[in-house]
Amino acid sequence: MFESDLEDNIFRRRLMKEVAPGAPVHFSFYSPRVKVQVQDAAEHLCGANGRYIGDGVSIEFVPEDAAAVERVREFVWRWEEHNEFTAVRKIDHLRRGADPESVQGILERVRGVDKRAAAKAAEAVEPDELREMVEAEDAKTLARLPGLGEKRAHAVVEFYRNERSPRRFLYAANRNDRFRGAPVFTELDLQGDLDEQAFAHAARAQPLGDPDPLGANEPPGHTTLRNANLSRPLPMTPSLMGRSVYYPEQVALFADVLRRVLVEGERLAGVGALRIQRGKLFHVRKLPGVGTKTRARVLASGLLDSEYTYENLVGIPGLTEAQARAIAEAARNGHEAVAGAEVRVP
Repeated sequence: MFESDLEDNIFRRRLMKEVAPGAPVHFSFYSPRVKVQVQDAAEHLCGANGRYIGDGVSIEFVPEDAAAVERVREFVWRWEEHNEFTAVRKIDHLRRGADPESVQGILERVRGVDKRAAAKAAEAVEPDELREMVEAEDAKTLARLPGLGEKRAHAVVEFYRNERSPRRFLYAANRNDRFRGAPVFTELDLQGDLDEQAFAHAARAQPLGDPDPLGANEPPGHTTLRNANLSRPLPMTPSLMGRSVYYPEQVALFADVLRRVLVEGERLAGVGALRIQRGKLFHVRKLPGVGTKTRARVLASGLLDSEYTYENLVGIPGLTEAQARAIAEAARNGHEAVAGAEVRVP
């Protein structure tokens, strides 16, 4: 699977350094099918805050503590040993073993510059010289470097110009099928009404999935916040997940988080606090006597997850007392488990 023991060791040492509490780390797989295959385990990795990030093949983790860091490492290593074609291939969008501060690391982030071209350029330029060329947007000098050429040089200049740009976009892509439709993106006007922009974007993203919000097929395209490169989500920022695009109060909450992050400058830690979705209880456990139709009735009732009490549930047409009691008890146990975990975190 690895080209050599040296590469294996470099990758593992780098993984030890880069997976840290509170710091987002991205894992990319070969195909959307593989990502879907492992996503259930990633989402429910205790304390790791695993989530899709919207490029079709990547998962983001934000470990909450040292224990979650170890769980993330075990998750990665397990899938590498399970099958080389389902292995994690990139961390922070660089090939394994590439130093982000080196010439290779600076160039390989750019789409269209492969490791062979970056290695050739590294023979002719030092990292400080390369940074000066990039900051000066000197495409002519960059094009003279071996392995780059004019087209790649302009790509490098454009990539880092976009990295410095204050422009922000909402980007929606289908979470299961990259070929469902072209991604939907909306440039945000941070001086304007973020609620209005978020609602308009959510409406445009709905056709990327099942038009029936309670259907059994894949949900609509979920949304992540990105910079002008549109190549990956910005870390520690919100994601409008799955079927939540159909619920006005959740789109409003999403817009509120955008305002806190982009306008007020708040730094949010942990993907768990950013995830916006409904009916999470039904996604993480099977309840006795509660089938698909009952689940659909509860979702259609408009109740939030925190409102799953017996008194509220028993009033939903079609739900029996036993079903209402089972759902309420499961919701209460889930809240108590989360509260207990928060108390134990040092």
